Amino acid sequence: MTGRSLHDALLRVLTDAGLRRRLRDGDPAVAEALGGEEAGSLRRADPERLRRLARFFARHFYRERIVRLFRYGRALALAAGRDPLGVLDSVELRALLDEAVLGSPATAEAVARLVEAELLGALADRPFGSALVAYEGAMFRVEAGPRGWRAPATPRDGLPVRSPHARLLDLEWNLIPLIAALRAGAGEPPEPPREPTRYLLALSPYGRVTSLRCSAPVARLIEALDGQRSVVEAAATAGLGEAQARELVARLTELGAVEWRAGSG
Repeated sequence: MTGRSLHDALLRVLTDAGLRRRLRDGDPAVAEALGGEEAGSLRRADPERLRRLARFFARHFYRERIVRLFRYGRALALAAGRDPLGVLDSVELRALLDEAVLGSPATAEAVARLVEAELLGALADRPFGSALVAYEGAMFRVEAGPRGWRAPATPRDGLPVRSPHARLLDLEWNLIPLIAALRAGAGEPPEPPREPTRYLLALSPYGRVTSLRCSAPVARLIEALDGQRSVVEAAATAGLGEAQARELVARLTELGAVEWRAGSG
């Protein structure tokens, strides 16, 4: 056992409630996950102190993500005298954090629901409020997808397929002008245009979340990428030219909305 290996094992235990429970209960399989000496050392630690430290760690982890990914809804809520960060001190969130696996889609879903409920109340008098909450909630959930930490795959790796972690989100409001105004620091931003708008949200292999307004042809192309069609075949289905489709697929691959997988033959 080294200081580094013990540090890594502690981080795993602090970020995974299920692993902490198994460690506390003496599950022998934990030794395989953490290392025998590391598991033995952590098993001797006070479980209550581990729980409190894990909750502290999780609270800061999700605070950063709420601030960043619910940025615009929070700005409007603050103007109304309410801060959605108040959920961090709620009984519901404290109980949730005691069962959390940090960064997991399941925990992100549960945290997002608590934040969304707070924001919906704060923005109830804004007709576009629910759309903004849905948009930022989707961003929060997409960000919880898995990291590849590698360069995107290429056409040499097979056939293109829409990433299971990418989302097409249809809303009745075009939020782009609102977000631009809030980003620029507008005190009271203009009401956004009420027009049906489709957004593409994706998580790159490097962990960056991107949101783009998605046109109908691009949406058709994404939906045609099923891992069975080539780019040429998907382009024909979407009504796009081959060169345009190849350029779009390359860009979508960079964003994480498209992956490349071995074809079925």
